Amino acid sequence: MKKTCQLLALIAILFLAAGCELDRKKILTVEQLPEAAQTYIKENMGDAKVLYVKKEKKNFKTRYEVKFDNQMELEFDSNGEIYDIDVDN
Repeated sequence: MKKTCQLLALIAILFLAAGCELDRKKILTVEQLPEAAQTYIKENMGDAKVLYVKKEKKNFKTRYEVKFDNQMELEFDSNGEIYDIDVDN
């Protein structure tokens, strides 16, 4: 009986860990970004088209990465405040 309970507990932990890992990175739409990030993009990115929006969770922090067709990449925190701008050459 004790081994059965331990096995069930181990299986539950594995499923929980796998579920958390799957939720760490998600592809979103611009409309799913925090309002402040959407406003920043509308006001500052002109005609640049969004290639993708990625949401990442790491160490209990959420960040959003937005890549544009003009080689720019913006990163926002969980509140939608910008904290990094990258340009690929």
